Amino acid sequence: MYKLPVNSMEHWFGDKYGSKRGFLKTQWHRLVYRFGGHNLYHHIDWSSVDRLVFICKGNICRSAFAETVARDLGMDAISAGTHTNEGAPADSVAIKTAQALGYDLSKHLSTPVEYANFRKTDLLITMEPWQAELVKYSLARRYATTLLGLWSRPVQPYIFDPYGSSAVSFQHCFQYITKSVYEIVEKIQKSN
Repeated sequence: MYKLPVNSMEHWFGDKYGSKRGFLKTQWHRLVYRFGGHNLYHHIDWSSVDRLVFICKGNICRSAFAETVARDLGMDAISAGTHTNEGAPADSVAIKTAQALGYDLSKHLSTPVEYANFRKTDLLITMEPWQAELVKYSLARRYATTLLGLWSRPVQPYIFDPYGSSAVSFQHCFQYITKSVYEIVEKIQKSN
């Protein structure tokens, strides 16, 4: 049996999941999903959605990119971070990766969730389950909330944070985000 060198395994985990920890979190949340653990975030009235609000931790990589993809598809969209300072620019690797995929993050500035101006017709879309729980309960369940990774194949309730990882890691993450955003926008358009 051929064994990959340890260094190759490290790169594989890093490129595809951000880290070994990202790989383990991804697998854990897939298992939780299979046993119905994320069903709460699967029931969306697509016809009532007017705007997409993408949320991640820092609002300088994943949610910023998802917002840009949604806007490019003609959707009204904003993004915010659960643990960020107002006005931080997008990560430099995120900007370069987005540019290689045909999107512009160069003018993005972060917004903390508490500064976002939510509307009743918003769909809050998070990258990780803990973020969905945080916004759902801190906003008193007033807004429809889902996990971005529930709407693409393979289902991936946990979308790893590529911050501090390689450009290849950003590319894997951003390609998955793109597929997921396309699926959500298509569901909204079909419902109207």
